[in-house]
Amino acid sequence: MAIDREATARRRRPLTTEELERLRERIDPNADSVAAHPLVGGLDTATYRLSLGHDSDTKDVVARIYREYEHDAAEAVRREFAALTAVSKATTLAPTPILADPSGQIIGDPLIVMSFFPGAPLPPGGDEEAWVRQMADGLVAVHDTPLDDLPADFRRGETPAERVARIVGSPPRTFDPLWDRVATVVPRAADGVTANAATLIHGDYWFGNTVWSGGRLTGIIDWDGARLADPALDVAIARNDIVVFSGPRMAQRFLERYERARGPLAGLLFWDLVASLGPIKWLPHWVEGYQELGVDLPLSDARARLESWVATLLWHATR
Repeated sequence: MAIDREATARRRRPLTTEELERLRERIDPNADSVAAHPLVGGLDTATYRLSLGHDSDTKDVVARIYREYEHDAAEAVRREFAALTAVSKATTLAPTPILADPSGQIIGDPLIVMSFFPGAPLPPGGDEEAWVRQMADGLVAVHDTPLDDLPADFRRGETPAERVARIVGSPPRTFDPLWDRVATVVPRAADGVTANAATLIHGDYWFGNTVWSGGRLTGIIDWDGARLADPALDVAIARNDIVVFSGPRMAQRFLERYERARGPLAGLLFWDLVASLGPIKWLPHWVEGYQELGVDLPLSDARARLESWVATLLWHATR
């Protein structure tokens, strides 16, 4: 599936002078200037770095605007604000929430404002050991967020059977035998999978949702998928992305580092298979996302890694 560039352009349109002034008044009325700089990523929202001027100083924040959002934007804003409030207490890797406007009173669209992390996403490469260590430790920090800091009604994830039914019920438009092989196995396995204790999960943990500076992981962004769920799902999502980009060796090192900190995960084979349905269906979309981040990954290479990975998972699942 190709990115709808026309819709993306509409979503990321420049903020008007009036919108910027309204944001300045609500975020920092003492600022004497404000400028907006669109940020890449966030295909379902529009994200801007807002620079608020104070004489010769500038303070940067991030505004995430739910413009033309396909789901309940107000609920998404409230949920993200609650998640950031909790996780930013547990780790400096999470943005600090500053302002939430679920009803869209400020500029007409629901939005959330949070602290800004300077830097950029860093794909696997270079010092691979340091990259794997920091990515795994970052996810450990997320999963160690105290649940008492979340609202009692915070969104909970689906059961394994519910998630499988939803995903399998929406197959690719074009027949893909790899999809069919996985989609045949996971429904039978869903009822018997051993659960891990629920944690706060990020829901889309991959390098494009991280910020690095000087080779150091400094931030984790895009929290709209946060919910209470099995942490093995987060690990599986991360592992599938690492496989597509670099292969299974780094994915295994990522798992080993994570499990040294939090202990062995149950049911990971099941969640690895479930998570593989995402790239099977959307791999061209994923590759375009990599390219938007300035990374050239040939689709043929990504598909070959994915097919080999899934074949190994299926071999273990049917033994």
